[in-house]
Amino acid sequence: MNRDPFAAIADPTRRAIIDLLAQQELNINQISDHFNTVSRQAVTKQLKYLEDSGLVNIEKNGREKYCYLALDNLEEVNNWLKQYEKFWNKKLDKLGDYLKKKNGR
Repeated sequence: MNRDPFAAIADPTRRAIIDLLAQQELNINQISDHFNTVSRQAVTKQLKYLEDSGLVNIEKNGREKYCYLALDNLEEVNNWLKQYEKFWNKKLDKLGDYLKKKNGR
């Protein structure tokens, strides 16, 4: 199943998993240990969602399943965000100009 990367990053637990995996690849138990209020089963479900979105790869190595990032599908999100980066840069430039003018510079 190919899920939308925007939907995948909409959930705070999935974003936290992505943050963890950005530091290093981890097995499912190691990921679950970072979540006190979320069951291992719920973490596994979130990992499956991320895998279906193409943001995480899960590989079996012996008895363990290791997870690592595969962020190619975030390119669509990045491209969408770039348009707002330009928007905010223009706004901040105008604010800077206003402040310079107000301070007599």
